[in-house]
Amino acid sequence: MSSSRKIGVFLGGHPVERDASMRAGQAVTAALLQMGHETCSLFVDRDIDVALRQSGIDLAFLAVRGRYGGDGCLQGLLELHGIPYTGSGVLACSLTSNRAKTKEILRLCNLPVAPGYVLRSDREGTLADIHGSLGFPVVVRPVSASPLWGGTVVRDDIELEGALEDVFRIEDSALVERFLQGRPVTVGILDGCALGIVEVPRSGSWAGLRPVGTRGHDSCSPVPLLRERRDSVLRLATQAYDALGCEGAACVEMLVSERRNEIIVDIDASPLLLPASPLLQTARQAGLDYREVIAEVLSGARLRAHGRREDRRLAQVIFEGPERRASAVPEAH
Repeated sequence: MSSSRKIGVFLGGHPVERDASMRAGQAVTAALLQMGHETCSLFVDRDIDVALRQSGIDLAFLAVRGRYGGDGCLQGLLELHGIPYTGSGVLACSLTSNRAKTKEILRLCNLPVAPGYVLRSDREGTLADIHGSLGFPVVVRPVSASPLWGGTVVRDDIELEGALEDVFRIEDSALVERFLQGRPVTVGILDGCALGIVEVPRSGSWAGLRPVGTRGHDSCSPVPLLRERRDSVLRLATQAYDALGCEGAACVEMLVSERRNEIIVDIDASPLLLPASPLLQTARQAGLDYREVIAEVLSGARLRAHGRREDRRLAQVIFEGPERRASAVPEAH
């Protein structure tokens, strides 16, 4: 890639992940400068459209996470401006930011997920009737892939009511899933190739209350598995990555049990790009250093609107002809 292209590093985003995204953006910027690229930092807030128009960037490197950055909103804005960007497209980011839709897609592809149901704050009927025979313990999580917590384990109806109230304070839908025993692991994937596996401490996994903004900061460790079992876990993670239409870098969170079963928990299509994050730890297992990972992510920058992948900035098209918006409604009637 030519170093004459101006690269905008997008960072910030939702307050929950802002601190981690800022540090990741700084690390990415330092790596890009070492590679000889011209860069500028763009902070994602409500004025990002104005900042984007004034920046004059040729390519967007997305180090932003959470709402507005990792859920497809920013990707859609970049598509409208014709600016190639790194990572997954609008559809994959939207799907992976919604745990309920992620589970639906994975079930359609016959990939293993925990049984459960979605509950809305304006539900009708009693909680006991809705919960039915799912039993306890269960894990309660927000439907949006929020990093506020991995999940709350509840063991009876009273704890379930309390956990649901906690979720409904921040959003309207909660995901209730059967609690399954297993080792929480993360598989790092880059351009469709599984890099490796690391184990995540339970406090940082799907079933442990997680401090705000700490996802990706947990001390991970390699997972000792037999070669056949390791290959099976990597293959399953790659299938989930493909099922959701992910591109570039992603992390697949799973549970690996002693009964040789694997369950897919989450897919992060906008993984944290800090040197100590799970993605970079798995990259080291594959023999890649930080700069090599950043270079590989950068090389995958594309436009993906309407199913086409373009690696160039689109020229602004001037629309000519009569104004049709004012006459469209009268003519329709």
